[in-house]
Amino acid sequence: MAIFIGAIVVGIVNTAFFRSHNSMEIVSEQRETYEMVRMVMDRMVKDLTCSYVPSPVPGQDARAMSEDEISLYRFVGRDDAAQDIAIDSIHLTTATDLGLPGSRGGIGEVGYYLKEMDGKKDRYVLIRSEDRVPHYGVSERPREMEMAENVVSLNVRYTGEDDRQRDDWDLSKDLTLPTEVEVTVAFDLGGKPVSFTGVAFLPLSGIRLQKKAEGTVP
Repeated sequence: MAIFIGAIVVGIVNTAFFRSHNSMEIVSEQRETYEMVRMVMDRMVKDLTCSYVPSPVPGQDARAMSEDEISLYRFVGRDDAAQDIAIDSIHLTTATDLGLPGSRGGIGEVGYYLKEMDGKKDRYVLIRSEDRVPHYGVSERPREMEMAENVVSLNVRYTGEDDRQRDDWDLSKDLTLPTEVEVTVAFDLGGKPVSFTGVAFLPLSGIRLQKKAEGTVP
């Protein structure tokens, strides 16, 4: 009888231990995920907040620029989806800098987009690209950095001067920056998608560009 009771006690203790151990692992995993999310959202919001366009020439309301000149200061947000899941992308000129070795700093292009993970269906890697060399349009050879894995979706929305939200933006057409950008990233957390949202307010959104008429001399 004593042996039987002892076996029951040992079984109960082991069960409690393993449950506690599993709970600690889950909590640790969640803590690491939330810390990663915090850093990702902080980086994205800073890049967006520092979105850059050149100021107007003194005495003018808008800066007249050719299409090529405007493309040097691109701000292109694309609305994309895969099976009704948002996989948006954005490329912009910003004044922020990660401060990493080899980074030139100053004004440059930064992009955010998703790439499919190897061996995981419907799961993505969030990429931050960077190109500090002056160029026209979106860079074709940027430096890429993996910011996060197990991303489920990336949804970016833009608010203009009319306070209306849109799913895309193009500086070459809108000729100004959005007033704010809302970024929602969903991560796979324990097999369930969990969404996190950050909002960036763009101080230079009040600057307006103007396209030069064809044949106009600079």
